[in-house]
Amino acid sequence: MAEEEKIEETVEETTEVAEEATEETSEEEITYGVGTPMVIDPFMEPFEIAVESVRRRAQLIARNQKLDSGFTAGAPLGVAVGILFALILALLPLLWMKG
Repeated sequence: MAEEEKIEETVEETTEVAEEATEETSEEEITYGVGTPMVIDPFMEPFEIAVESVRRRAQLIARNQKLDSGFTAGAPLGVAVGILFALILALLPLLWMKG
């Protein structure tokens, strides 16, 4: 029985405190944006530096890949022209000496 009375008293006290709190907040007007820090412009410098670094590296890799593709595409023709030029340089003096 004593425990039930204590529980009832505790419930009544918390109800009274809650009612007082709602009365206080309704009486006072709440102002927003005063005294609280607001994030307007975050410090993005480290992220921008990292993005620029990654962008520059990506451009360098893309340029290198294009250059390699160009060499690879022209390699058979270059080898054929090189062999022909070497034969001309090697055989021309032989033909000149015979004549």
